[in-house]
Amino acid sequence: MTTNPTMPDVIAVRGGPVLVEHVGRWLAALKPKKRQSLSEWSAKNARLEDGSRYTAFPFQVGIMDAFTDPEVAQISVRKSSRIGYSQIVKNFIGYCADQNPCRVLVYQPTIDDAEDFAKDDIAALLTWPAVRRVIPNKTRTSNNTIRSKRFPGGWIKIKGANSPKEFRRITADKVLLEEPDGYPYASGVEGDPAGLAFKRNLTSDEPLKAAGSTPTVQGASKIDTLFLQGTQEHRYVPCPHCREMQVLVFGDGTGAGIRYEPKDNPTRAWYVCVNGCLIEEDDKAWMDEHGEWRAHAPQNWPHRSFHIWAAYSQFKQASWLHIAKEFVEVKKDPNRLRVWVNQVLGETYAARGEAPEWRRLYERREDYRPGTVPMGGLILTAGLDVQKSPGRIELFVWAWGRDRQCWLVDHIVIPGNPYEAKVWAEASEAIQRTWRHESGVELKLSKVGADTGFATTQVEAWARKHPGLVIPVKGATTLGAPVFAWSSVREVTPNGKTRKRGLRLGMIGGHLATLELYGLLSLEPPTEEQRAEGAGFPAGYVHLSKLATEEVCKQLVGDQWMEERGEWKQVHATEALDGWKYARAVTAAMGMDRWSPARWAALEDAFPKTTTPASEAVSPTPATPAPSAAAAPTKRRIPMPKATYADDPHL
Repeated sequence: MTTNPTMPDVIAVRGGPVLVEHVGRWLAALKPKKRQSLSEWSAKNARLEDGSRYTAFPFQVGIMDAFTDPEVAQISVRKSSRIGYSQIVKNFIGYCADQNPCRVLVYQPTIDDAEDFAKDDIAALLTWPAVRRVIPNKTRTSNNTIRSKRFPGGWIKIKGANSPKEFRRITADKVLLEEPDGYPYASGVEGDPAGLAFKRNLTSDEPLKAAGSTPTVQGASKIDTLFLQGTQEHRYVPCPHCREMQVLVFGDGTGAGIRYEPKDNPTRAWYVCVNGCLIEEDDKAWMDEHGEWRAHAPQNWPHRSFHIWAAYSQFKQASWLHIAKEFVEVKKDPNRLRVWVNQVLGETYAARGEAPEWRRLYERREDYRPGTVPMGGLILTAGLDVQKSPGRIELFVWAWGRDRQCWLVDHIVIPGNPYEAKVWAEASEAIQRTWRHESGVELKLSKVGADTGFATTQVEAWARKHPGLVIPVKGATTLGAPVFAWSSVREVTPNGKTRKRGLRLGMIGGHLATLELYGLLSLEPPTEEQRAEGAGFPAGYVHLSKLATEEVCKQLVGDQWMEERGEWKQVHATEALDGWKYARAVTAAMGMDRWSPARWAALEDAFPKTTTPASEAVSPTPATPAPSAAAAPTKRRIPMPKATYADDPHL
């Protein structure tokens, strides 16, 4: 190799001249890179959603650097929301592509979640300059698809934990589990998805297993189990006044913890340290800067596990005042409180599942007329339960008011084989009848949730005849599933492709719905003295008419939570419980949980303010109950309209 004296910036090599700067790049590429920690790399190369540079909170640094510590074999992060863990995962993926080429496998709860993560998070990651150099953001090729990106020396693949095929024929070096508490209990017949995922890197020379998730229910939380298997590290921070190192807690108002005032609508919040010092929000950043991670189970190394919750975060929406306001809003609602414990404290919820005694429910029944909607009821929904032995359909009609109080309005039993068309013809008549409101208005059902657990094909076919009214429902497989969520379209075109519009199932979060009902059934009605003083029923109160026989009351509390096993055990028939859950779930499908006070007020204004005397209300005629059900009113026979199936945007 010789240098051309007339062209000082060019080197003469066999085949022609080459620019010196190109040779410099080649030599630099061959030079071993200095090993960086993830926090060092992130400070230079990571970007936020708006494209600005990423600056880590001090508590994030310890978690990040565990990902690039060669001695660490496994990481588990039990976390709340608003602590930036998703950003840490993106940083690590970018680091692997740029600094440590390897095979990175990321599991999301579902395939849909995997596609969303790839389209949103990974797509944004590919715009970072350090990553763009090694993974050109090209159009799709065999090496570059939505959920698979290849780069020199490795790749990134995004999978969904809800399909067994996502765990087959793939080996990786780094396996990252995103929100494993949202994974199904089992992937097909092959077992726990988290365990299946972690087996993907057993043959790697540099394996790393990592999981991060908000926890769910005590005894059933995957991330909680993983946390307890690790070093159990907590963030200790000093008091700015006495310098005592301590873990931040929410507290109960008597010792260390967050304090706030006024109690019903906080406008100020502060922290009280273990020695009684008052700490203001402005001191939080200093405390974290001088904090450290301390292991409570160091013997479990090299599996590092961390717990972090919102009180440490410096995000605006994680201020101590914001946390206090959220608690005040949810503390009286068991379902919302559970979400707060999981999402804000980053802790498991101790679901005792203590249902009220059925006898107490029976004794507190009210005298409003069965089959009539009380004044507070503004919306009617129903839950339809299908039973095979003896064959029958049971329909529970519930009315709902503006503060989520509900009233049992009707219980209709249709005996017969659910595979017979005449049974479903009667069911159609039942759901299209009207119920008399105390104001004199006739109300129809707004939505019906129909169980597909038995006679599935018949239920789905029947639902197609009532588009917009009937939602076929099925129980979700995870404990953390929301009360209601839509499934994907279940129908295909003649050529085998999924229809863009068609029948979808409502996935019922039975666990959360049951906890919600049991919490609401535990609410106490006002005493006679309190009523005389003008007190009303508490928000969410469940009103039961005389239709709630002993059998119905027993069915309402027919499931019992077994904490040691992390699952529900049926201790009695649960038709009434299921009927309430389906009726409640379809109110969520209607968006009722998000209705504004103005919308409720508009509904109330549509009803006359005077009530119709009970003697003028139409009284249903009792029918012969099914063998294991309570006596129920007979349906009114009304002409059934012609039912033609059409794709419904709500289904």
